[in-house]
Formats: sequence, C-alpha cells, structure tokens
Amino acid sequence: YLPDLVLPNGIIIELKGRFFSDDRRKHLLIKDQYPDLDIRFVFQNPNLSIAPKAKTTVAQWCDKNSFKWADKIIPKAWIKESGRKRKRKRRQQKANGQDRY
Repeated sequence: YLPDLVLPNGIIIELKGRFFSDDRRKHLLIKDQYPDLDIRFVFQNPNLSIAPKAKTTVAQWCDKNSFKWADKIIPKAWIKESGRKRKRKRRQQKANGQDRY
C-alpha cells in the first residue's frame, strides 16, 4: 500500500476524485489489518454517490466506517495535530527500499 501523502505527524492522507468499490474494500481491509494507522480522505466532491444508483455518498461511507474526511483541502487542524512521528522509521524503510505501508 502506497499512500498519496503522509503528514509529518504520521497521518495518512488519501486524495480522491472517484472512490470505487475496490478501493473502498481495500481501505476497509487496511483498517482491519492495521488499526493503528490513521488514514483520512480528502475528496474532490464528498457528495458523490458511491455508485451510480446508490443514495450513499462517499462522505457518508466514511462516517459509517469511522474514517475522517475533508472537502477539497487538507484541514490545517490535521497538519497541526500531534501524532506518532514516523520520520525515522520512514527514512529506514526508504533506505531499505521498503517505503510502503
């Protein structure tokens, strides 16, 4: 798994336009297998439905599955939020060619 962005405080940011079912399933599996990862979404349009005929929006899906999300921009509060620093571990992973989660 290679995230779109990792903030210095360890928060993982996924930037999304469309949020297809395979991707939603993948993120549920990641959350289940790595519950200590803080994965958050930034949507181009959080009011998009998860499927053409679905009434559920991508924002509602996030709320239902306990993922934090934002509309279009990363909130400053997320950037300022304290969290687990991953810099040292990330540097070691990159040096070993293991820069994926």
